[in-house]
Amino acid sequence: KDSEWRLAQAQQKIRELAINIRMKEELITELIKTGKDAQALNRQYCQKISELEQEAEQVRAELSDSQKQLQELEGKEPRDPGEKRKLQEYRTRVAAAQSKARVLCKKKQATERLVSLSAQSEKRVQELERNIQLMRRQQGQLQRRLREESEQKRRLETEVNKQQHQVKVGMGGSSCAAAVFVRMEMAEAGRPGCHPRSGRGLQIRVRGRACLCCASELVGLMALGYVLLQALTDDLVRVSSRLEHLEKELTEKNGQLRHGSAHDQQQIRQEINNLRQEKDQLLKQRLELDNKLRQGTLLSPEEERILFQLDEAIEALDAAIEYKNESITCRQRVLRASASLLSQCEMNLMAKLSYLSSSETRALLCKYFDKVVTLREDQHRQHIAFSELEMQLEEQQQLVHWLEAAVERQRLEMDRQLTLQQKEHEQNMQLLL
Repeated sequence: KDSEWRLAQAQQKIRELAINIRMKEELITELIKTGKDAQALNRQYCQKISELEQEAEQVRAELSDSQKQLQELEGKEPRDPGEKRKLQEYRTRVAAAQSKARVLCKKKQATERLVSLSAQSEKRVQELERNIQLMRRQQGQLQRRLREESEQKRRLETEVNKQQHQVKVGMGGSSCAAAVFVRMEMAEAGRPGCHPRSGRGLQIRVRGRACLCCASELVGLMALGYVLLQALTDDLVRVSSRLEHLEKELTEKNGQLRHGSAHDQQQIRQEINNLRQEKDQLLKQRLELDNKLRQGTLLSPEEERILFQLDEAIEALDAAIEYKNESITCRQRVLRASASLLSQCEMNLMAKLSYLSSSETRALLCKYFDKVVTLREDQHRQHIAFSELEMQLEEQQQLVHWLEAAVERQRLEMDRQLTLQQKEHEQNMQLLL
């Protein structure tokens, strides 16, 4: 069921991606049309922009002249009504020139925005092409997943067909028995003097039905035995693998223990040999100095100092060698004591068990048997609890997968709606252009 659900989800997502890709390709077509219209419009509006710039320059020049004249008139005190009227005209002209300059600036900005439509369309086309490439990659990944899910589904169907064939083979025994029973009845009925309602015919039918019942029970027992044998085989494989793992760990631990103790002893012996070699060298130097003293040669202060240092070094080396020997002896003593203690504990345990009576032995055996049974029951309960937790986890994972699929479908739907709105916008832009 999970394989079929994943297969259906992958197929649905592939279809939705194909729809989105087609809509984005249509949007790219509309953007290209908009870009072409904008390019045609650019050639017209470039000249218009230059004309607007020239007109804006003229307006700015007129505005500058009007402002200068207005400042001159405002600097003078108007005396007659003509000058006041002229001042008001210049103010009106300056305001009109400023308004015209603002209008020309807005027209220029609008024209420049229209000119930039072509570049915007090209950018949008590039973005959409990248989105389409991403969607095609996703579509390829989904197709690979679809092939994997299809292959897994075929394997599962093959296993199910094998199991059904085994069940049919088991049921075939009962059908064969029924066929034999029918043939026996027909053969007996065809014999002379054997009427179906006679006593011999009834006995044959009773025996045949009994054989049929026995055959059905035998088939059922064979199927049950097959299931039990499969379960026992699985348990045996699991227990055997666990025993092999434990034996391997035990062998590794024992090897590490033996190797570790031998390595430590070898290292200590090597240190003792190094100390003894150093002691021999120092003794050799001291012997040379003693020979000089026996020959009556006076030692220099440096040689006397070296002699004292050699004496102290020899004493220190003797102490170090003695310490190493004591550590080896102590470790051997500890190992012997632990071995003797272990053997003594085993002997004490066996002696205590031998002193028990048969009733006490049975009571002790029952006690530890109850402990084993209790531990097995606890293990069984924990296994059941673990199975329930696994089922809950599987349900939660299925819910998460369902929610993820729903979110993905909603995202693709929103993408389609957005693409449709963009397509309508581009069509409106083409109409406006």
